[in-house]
Amino acid sequence: MNTVFPPGDLTRWQSSELQRFDLDLQIGPAAYTYSLLVEHAEDRRRARIAQEQLLMNEMPLFELRVTGGEATAQLYHDDFTAGPQYPFDWSQSGVGSLPERPDNKNLVAFRRELKKFIIAAPCPVLMSNESREEEDLLSNHMENFVSWYRWLSQEHQGGVFMACQELRKVLPGFTSFSLKEAGENARVLKALFQRSSERSRPISFDFNELSDGQRQLIVLYMMVFGLSNEGLHLFLDEPDNYVELREIEPWLAQLACRVGDGIAQAVLISHHPQVIDYLAGSAGRWFERDPVGPARVGDKPKAQVEGLKTSETIARGWEK
Repeated sequence: MNTVFPPGDLTRWQSSELQRFDLDLQIGPAAYTYSLLVEHAEDRRRARIAQEQLLMNEMPLFELRVTGGEATAQLYHDDFTAGPQYPFDWSQSGVGSLPERPDNKNLVAFRRELKKFIIAAPCPVLMSNESREEEDLLSNHMENFVSWYRWLSQEHQGGVFMACQELRKVLPGFTSFSLKEAGENARVLKALFQRSSERSRPISFDFNELSDGQRQLIVLYMMVFGLSNEGLHLFLDEPDNYVELREIEPWLAQLACRVGDGIAQAVLISHHPQVIDYLAGSAGRWFERDPVGPARVGDKPKAQVEGLKTSETIARGWEK
């Protein structure tokens, strides 16, 4: 629990030892509401779940409550009638750990949708070159991208093929990928590039031999096309790092074409002028906060200058 919710994430300007998280998620006609309350001990060395609840269309599917130092889980069937109630380990999520059964399909549908969330700040310098197993979830900075690609190439070959087709347009000379053995259960991702002479043999590069920009482009296109029909929810922090101006806009255009058609939603955090000007007018949200205080969200900055691009207004400090 402390690994997922470290005490350093507690709000600094409050003394509360509680963290509350709320999520509203629409899956077809079903409107889910999930809430989680995490309690940290006074010494902040331990954390536990103080409350957890999942509703569908305002009707309960799961509740975990703590009374008198004991945690109790209340399950509900798919028709919302009360199911079994029993003591529960409050160091883990009930929604995340309950086994799939014929009478909890609604809960399982919510959990499966959460697996489609990619929340990350891609950082190519941290990405490992080697994989020892397949992984279907990307880590925060995508350090495990090669392991994720290894899983993707097995489960979604069509998506990988589409991604490679697009990468050939943006990475000069790129042809394909291969996973080469590097010991027991280990694989190294290699990228093949063709020299200008078609008769020459392709040159193979380990993933970590590529430039940071090349690796970043590979990651971005693999996310958009590798699972383009799975209804992904992409939340990416500074995806435009490491890439050139002329490289980010084609990717943004591809992403915009797929949102609502294969990709459920995409939220990008960026300070890049190209991204700001491309998205701010039609789909931008403005975040600002005091030096110490909560972030506030609005549709646009407090001030805009007619005739200036949004990025230029920000660069001059005239948006406040």
